[in-house]
Amino acid sequence: MIKNEEILLEALKDTLKPATGCTEPVAVAYSAATAKAQLDGEIRYAEIYVDEGIYKNAVYVGIPGINERGLEVAAALGFVIETPEKELRIFENITEECLEKALKLVEAGRIKVSIANQCDRLYIETHLETSEGKVRVVTLDKHNHIESIEKEASFERYVCPAYHQKENQKPIQSFSLEEIVEFVEDIPIEKLQFIEKGIELNIHAARVGLKSEHWLGSNILKMVHDNKMSDDMVSRAQILCAAASEARMTGIRLPVMSVSGSGNHGLTVFLTNMGVADKAGTSHEKLLRALALSSLLTVYIKSFTGVLSAMCGCGVAAGIAASAGVVYQLGGSVEAMYGAMLNMVGSITGMICDGGKEGCAYKLTLASGWAVQSALFAMNHSIIHDTDGICVPEFRTLFEHMGHICNPGMMATNSSILDILIHKKSAGRGAVCAAALA
Repeated sequence: MIKNEEILLEALKDTLKPATGCTEPVAVAYSAATAKAQLDGEIRYAEIYVDEGIYKNAVYVGIPGINERGLEVAAALGFVIETPEKELRIFENITEECLEKALKLVEAGRIKVSIANQCDRLYIETHLETSEGKVRVVTLDKHNHIESIEKEASFERYVCPAYHQKENQKPIQSFSLEEIVEFVEDIPIEKLQFIEKGIELNIHAARVGLKSEHWLGSNILKMVHDNKMSDDMVSRAQILCAAASEARMTGIRLPVMSVSGSGNHGLTVFLTNMGVADKAGTSHEKLLRALALSSLLTVYIKSFTGVLSAMCGCGVAAGIAASAGVVYQLGGSVEAMYGAMLNMVGSITGMICDGGKEGCAYKLTLASGWAVQSALFAMNHSIIHDTDGICVPEFRTLFEHMGHICNPGMMATNSSILDILIHKKSAGRGAVCAAALA
């Protein structure tokens, strides 16, 4: 048996979760559904507190299959759908009747969403009062992790517990890059067959996105056909990532395979690798192993940077991890994998996350294309010096540096982004495009 096979295999299975819709409004709906499942009776009042990252990512993004946006609607849908067992796929159950009931709750002023200030980790606290009682539900650190459920709770808000990196070290942080690669290479391939579902879901999302003529993925494909862009690994990865992300963030009702709680992370990891495999003729087994490697490295990086931050995790986590997967696919060494990651860290670190919306497709396009190029550069010995800026020769220290930049380094940046989004919303200048229906 491979050393610590159980830990890494469990980490891989735990991070790959199908999700329908952007996972921030989904997480709020899941929290609300969990609360309502505890109580019968008519909803009298509900208040939901969320951290800045949840609010930022959910305020403008599409909800699958409907024209409405926003956390109040997401919470209301959770209360009326009332199927917490669906977890991150709870929005698959939206019917016209559910939407009508949810909108009535919002219009009646029975749902309030507030920001839990000075909270540096993923946090949702749902207070629900019905004609039959009260309940408080707390979600912490993961979109689908219910930390506590308290019936008849006092409605004085909890204080979000501070996150301390040393006190919250994840098991995956004990592994070296070499050990993660060894696991991926040596594990019997039948134990990775569950990854097939992610291939199926994410390529389907890309195909749906390519049906929309004026979306980014379709335009890149047209430019390839018109010989304005090359038909290579870079453009193939970008086409797939752009098409799937724009479809998902617009609100098309279909699931994708998420990584580290993010559907866009999953699209970046899977479709970057799949684009390369398509052009390089990679064997299916090699592709599965590359996807396992990129997924685990995303989990590793996010364990330092946090689930949500001011930096775009699609680029500065999933994109970095995808670059190593590309090197693996193409037969490169562990040293070249680290070189590709250095190329990514030393160039696009700091790309901000300004919330979930259709424009995320452009960030995935940048991240996926640059991940492929960074991998190719590294395999041809063009690697950023490991002493440049925040770069270091040590794998763990590199991502400790990135984690420090995210928290505490960019906490003020995150707040500034949120200030802008709230001002736009209050001025009525937010995104309003209708959700596309599948």
